[in-house]
Amino acid sequence: MMQYKLVIFFGFILLLFVSPIIASSFNPSQDITVEGLETPSQDITVEELETPKKLVYAPTTTDVPLDSLEPALSKNVLMLFTHSHEAFIPIVKNKSGKTAVYDSKSNITEFEEIIKMHFNVNSLNTKFLEVDTMDELYNTNRTFSEAYDVVRPYLSNEIQNNTYDLIVDLHRDSASRDISTLTYKNQTFGKIYFVVGEDNPNYSINQSYSQQISDKLNELVPGISRGVIGKKGEHVDGIYNQDLAKNMVLIELGGIENSEEEINRTISVLAQAISIVLQDESSSKNN
Repeated sequence: MMQYKLVIFFGFILLLFVSPIIASSFNPSQDITVEGLETPSQDITVEELETPKKLVYAPTTTDVPLDSLEPALSKNVLMLFTHSHEAFIPIVKNKSGKTAVYDSKSNITEFEEIIKMHFNVNSLNTKFLEVDTMDELYNTNRTFSEAYDVVRPYLSNEIQNNTYDLIVDLHRDSASRDISTLTYKNQTFGKIYFVVGEDNPNYSINQSYSQQISDKLNELVPGISRGVIGKKGEHVDGIYNQDLAKNMVLIELGGIENSEEEINRTISVLAQAISIVLQDESSSKNN
């Protein structure tokens, strides 16, 4: 009996000795929590757990990470309206009830703020020549055909005192809607075309700027530019003040029947095209 009790006693002692070893080698199948990390009440992203926190970039259409792109250089653009009262019928009619293609209040100059906004987004600092050419024309008793003569001294003075990467004389074309309007991806745009004065002996450089912007426009929105037209000879100006600057272009924006929304869309595309051309020019000069 005593011997049996001793066996039980030593067996109990042995069990106490080996139980910690058994417990330490046991591998449970259920998940265990890491000490100090509480389970959040809502999902959190990996970026929120990383230290230091990383900047997450939105996807781009170019498939190039935004932080690998060089920032666009700021460019200076001068904008003028030689025919400052050129108007769009739907806009005039909406605001005054009149059907007019020229208006002293509702006209192409009303797009200044929209132009500034879209151009600024594309790294283009835009200044507008401070003269209402048509008012000046009427106040000095001169004819419509003298508009380029009226604006010339203002333009000449401005570019002598300031440097611009591009000068744009913006007009509204007289074409009807079927000619001036493009439908692209279920949206309508006012078409654009460029006029170059071939009576200017150095017009080829002006033509080159116009062609580059026209080509880029059609890359962005196929068919939005009607191209570049050269004019010279009798009954036309033939120079359009382009002799004052090689980097000057004359743009016909939309037609008399285009709406405000259509012109806004076109201005957005034009800003992109001009910015790309000027950035490419800078890159080629630096290489």
